[in-house]
Amino acid sequence: MFKKHSKYLFLVASFLLPILIIASILAMKGIWWGSETTILASDAFHQYVIFNQVLRNTLHGDGSLFYTFTSGLGLNFYALSSYYLGSILSPLTYFFNLKSMPDALYLFTLLKFGLTGLSTYVSLSTIHKKLQPILAILLSTSFALMSFATSQLEINIWLDTFILVPLILLGLHKIMEEGRGRILYFVSLTCLFIQNYYFGYMMALFLALWFLVQLSWNFKERIKSFVDFTVVSLLAGLSSMIMLLPTYLDLKTHGEKLTKIVNLQTENSWYLDIFAKNLVGSYDTTKFGAIPMIYVGIFPLLFALIFFTIKSIKWQVKVSYGVLLTFIVASFYLQPLDLFWQGMHAPNMFLHRYAWIFPLVIIYMAAETLTRLVDIHLRNYLPSILFLLVGFGTTFFAFNHYEFLTSIHFLLSFEFLIAYGILLFAISKKRINIKVFSCVSLLFVLFELGLNTNFQVDGLSAEWHFPSRENYEQNLTDIDKIVKYAKSTNETFYRTERIFPQTGNDSMKYNYNGISQFSSIRNRASSSTLDKLGFRSDGTNLNLRYQNNTILADSLFAVQYNLVEGDLSKFGFSPIHSSGSYYLYENAYSLPLAVLTSKVYKDVNFSNLTLDNQTHFLNQLAGLDLQYYHSLEPSNVENGSELTNRVTVSKTEKDETPRIQYSLLVPAHTQLYVNIPNINFTSDNSKNVQFTINNVTKNFTLDNTFSLFDAGYFEDEQVVTLTMSFPSNSQVSFDKPQFYRLDTVAYQVAMDKLRSQEVQVKTKGNKITVDYTSDTDASLLLTLPYDKGWSASQDGKALPITKAQNGFMKVDVKKGSGKIVLSFIPHGFVIGASCFGIGILLFSFYNRMRTKKRISIITSKKAEE
Repeated sequence: MFKKHSKYLFLVASFLLPILIIASILAMKGIWWGSETTILASDAFHQYVIFNQVLRNTLHGDGSLFYTFTSGLGLNFYALSSYYLGSILSPLTYFFNLKSMPDALYLFTLLKFGLTGLSTYVSLSTIHKKLQPILAILLSTSFALMSFATSQLEINIWLDTFILVPLILLGLHKIMEEGRGRILYFVSLTCLFIQNYYFGYMMALFLALWFLVQLSWNFKERIKSFVDFTVVSLLAGLSSMIMLLPTYLDLKTHGEKLTKIVNLQTENSWYLDIFAKNLVGSYDTTKFGAIPMIYVGIFPLLFALIFFTIKSIKWQVKVSYGVLLTFIVASFYLQPLDLFWQGMHAPNMFLHRYAWIFPLVIIYMAAETLTRLVDIHLRNYLPSILFLLVGFGTTFFAFNHYEFLTSIHFLLSFEFLIAYGILLFAISKKRINIKVFSCVSLLFVLFELGLNTNFQVDGLSAEWHFPSRENYEQNLTDIDKIVKYAKSTNETFYRTERIFPQTGNDSMKYNYNGISQFSSIRNRASSSTLDKLGFRSDGTNLNLRYQNNTILADSLFAVQYNLVEGDLSKFGFSPIHSSGSYYLYENAYSLPLAVLTSKVYKDVNFSNLTLDNQTHFLNQLAGLDLQYYHSLEPSNVENGSELTNRVTVSKTEKDETPRIQYSLLVPAHTQLYVNIPNINFTSDNSKNVQFTINNVTKNFTLDNTFSLFDAGYFEDEQVVTLTMSFPSNSQVSFDKPQFYRLDTVAYQVAMDKLRSQEVQVKTKGNKITVDYTSDTDASLLLTLPYDKGWSASQDGKALPITKAQNGFMKVDVKKGSGKIVLSFIPHGFVIGASCFGIGILLFSFYNRMRTKKRISIITSKKAEE
């Protein structure tokens, strides 16, 4: 009975074992389906769970796979999905909702570990037909639970790569060895390129090297597969252009510059890194300064070393594998090679992202060795064991250099190495048979992998923290209700923003159109322009924040609603709805998405002065020449010391919180703002500012924001006493504060003029409809990021879309009434889709032709016999 179904039982075991181990380790940390602790560590909390929620909304008909208005004014969602959502399991988000999405990521993570084990088992057992199934399960589980995967499991989109890679290698093996396997190779490689262009690039580099190495087994015969390998690889690349081309064009336009090579050696690399990171439980960091995560188990590593000692393996093969491993290891040490593997772009943490290639090679070398167990004798395994003992031992005596290592890491590694040595001795002396060797080895390896996985998850938890479900669901129900209420009362486009956000992607999480953003895929041109207008997005524009700006900016960028926990003192904002402790405030002066200008719009020059830029921008839109901002000078200052324009505030014996008090005369009709430049806190964990006016205290965040704080609206002239507090700090210093008033009368004049224009904007999916009436030739300036994917038409005729202020979009219109329709299709998508179709057709034709030729050759050989 067992023999009859053993094939399927081994397949099931290869799938379930990695799941059982990773699920058990997570359960020990309090993480399971519906648990109070979630799997959303690191970017999973701020990005992945949120982006999956956006995809879920889209699959339910609320949004578009091409574009979303819920992030950064607007974002190419197709490009974002290529980096964050490329998974065969992503469509399953359809069956989850905002509350249960953390469980979706938990489920997907477990399934991906299991599928990696399954695909690796299929690959190994097919390539190495003499490999014992239990040993194939041992190796497949080792690869599935390698440190690279378990230490970064929160980035579960990377795990899909490890499902496909073994299938790609299996397809290539069949091509080289049997002249078959083209379909498997083509489909799996195309899927990888489409799902994850980043790891697809690394795999493409590796495949070129792997193909050359595989030639060494039988160069004369295998070189015949060169045409198949080249053509099918190119056709896979051509077919994947449906994703690669639009993504490449987006990155070319909005991506970061390539990293310059400044050193020959990589940061923090040292002589014994390979040994240090192959110890059981070795975890340093996934932040900056990390050395590669290359552990895949001592058992596979040992047998990969024995590979070089087996006589039945040709010396040419050994040299080829040796050169390949040397090149990979050299890449860990040499910055040019390290960057080359990563597209000449240094990662933002999670370094050496190609390090999984080392375990991949080790696993396939170990598999080859394990098919030759009868050839292994003392002279084969003893040098390998001694090499590891010496390497680990040397690392132990130098482990002061590796502060993350403790004696337990060395003790466990030595114990397992000795155990495997005893097993090798027993089988080489025929004290046990292969089945006993396989079963006992599997038990030891599963125990070792369990321990290592526990160490990796512990390290991940300590460094990034697994947040609670309560934290994820904080105010979730209330905010969701308010957002749905706002949608039910509006037919035209509007934006909403939170005053005190939880993440940089709250607008995507709760499905409202917003400004803030935290993503590697972003529109850098528009973010840079927004930075000039007070929405902070400096450096590489990885972050964009709405908070700490002005009501003038609110209205310019169609911010019709603010979500606030408590009161809001903003001119023109009034509460209209609430749920729990959250209130929805409506802005009476917000402009539409498309602003009809007073004449054909021409750019104004922006400087580094935010309020001046806002003034020039608004005046240019409205055709006015008003002054909106005025400086104010405080009449009195208490509790602070000033030296050369630098103010220092310290705690006192009577007050543990540093405070400084300013008094100033505030004219009527004033929205008051305070700029506190270059704040230095003594506590890096508490960078919050509090303002107290008339016994009312307001909190402000400085999380990726500017330090321009809104002190409230004052209808009548009055002397205001403003107390600034800096909780949980012993001392704070900053440049002399600057006080500004926004003249709300002038602000009203400008906004009323722009709002009087007859413009109505509606959006659906990836389309925008603008109905307008203009008294003169003018422009419709859309506060959307400029992107070549947008096209505009009026009465069936195409209209040019031009760039405004280097980041927004503008469509010039003639006097009169009309309707303009704008639609977004990612730049390059049409060509990419054509390439996709052509690639599949060409592959089908090529594969059919090659199959016919192969059958013809086989038939001819049989006829000759």
